[in-house]
Amino acid sequence: MHFSVLSFPLSLSVAALTALSSSAIAAKIPIRPVVFYHGMGDSAHSDGMLELFASIQEIAPEIFIHSIALATSEAEDQRAGFFGNVNKHIDVVCHQLKAVKELEGGFNAVGFSQGGQFLRAYIQRCNDPPVHNLVTLGSQHGGVSDIPGCMLEDPSCRLMRSIARSGVYSRYVRDHIVQAQYYKDPHNLQTYLQRNIFLPDINNELTPKNATYKKNLSSINKLVMFLFMDDITVKPKETAWFGFQDETGDIVDLEDQDQYKKDWLGLRTMDQAGKLVFDIMEGEHMQFSLEDFNERITLPYLLEIEDGDDNDGDDGRKGKKKHHRKHGEDKNHQGKHHKKCHKKHHGKHRQDMVDQSEIVVDWQIDLQQQVL
Repeated sequence: MHFSVLSFPLSLSVAALTALSSSAIAAKIPIRPVVFYHGMGDSAHSDGMLELFASIQEIAPEIFIHSIALATSEAEDQRAGFFGNVNKHIDVVCHQLKAVKELEGGFNAVGFSQGGQFLRAYIQRCNDPPVHNLVTLGSQHGGVSDIPGCMLEDPSCRLMRSIARSGVYSRYVRDHIVQAQYYKDPHNLQTYLQRNIFLPDINNELTPKNATYKKNLSSINKLVMFLFMDDITVKPKETAWFGFQDETGDIVDLEDQDQYKKDWLGLRTMDQAGKLVFDIMEGEHMQFSLEDFNERITLPYLLEIEDGDDNDGDDGRKGKKKHHRKHGEDKNHQGKHHKKCHKKHHGKHRQDMVDQSEIVVDWQIDLQQQVL
């Protein structure tokens, strides 16, 4: 999903961050390159992405930024976020990053929404050049129990949902619809394991287990996972922390899954070593201010300037999960100030969910023939 940037004043925070960045440079702390992977409905060099890059380079002018693109045009790159085979996309990414000279010594990475699990797939399958810190925002690490929603004006997204409705695990859909490749039906897990061509493999749920996946993921310095508190685009939102919704509708946290208990990906080992960070963002899916991004992500994880509190630890994670659960129970916790800012600064960009009944019916007749 593409993100919306809340337009808060940045002058004071940029000045403060730049001062901290200058201190780091003076102390000869190396600044690693950064690789971004955009989300569904966005493209590598959209206005929002470029605005974010500019804000980072205002803090650290010498930083090298590479934005992953799967096509030469912005329109085709955006379309690739909906249509295609994710396994082939990851192959493209592996070759693309290997060819960028500035990255050969390693880099930090940021994945927006589905770009987060795709960067994790890069690490597990290639990791050459290697990733140091991986930051994911609203990603679907644990899969989704419903195909993600769309903005009303996005025809590619609506087309994707229309095709997916015809049978998310059918041969055509599973090979051509990106979102179907991380769909995990809680009522039909066996079919998911047998027919989903991406997520069961990348989550090491299949037999035999892939030891390279575990080795590569465990090699990174930190895996930082942000969950959006008011996320209604991704279901369940807890998938950002590898959580999943079981057939009764209850959320199964990572620690309660075999994924963690049997350490299929090395997540338990990473957690015990302080390499996993569970964090939250207030607001809806992929909506944040540049100020928030730079203070909470650029500074500690991209520029790696310590603030004394970047190691989440077990107590920190439990505290955040407690806050997350309380927030879910309190429908009024969204905050009047956040809502006012949200409506004022990007009402026109608001992520409106499209109910399946609103999908344009005209597409369905032609598409069903393709699927069958």
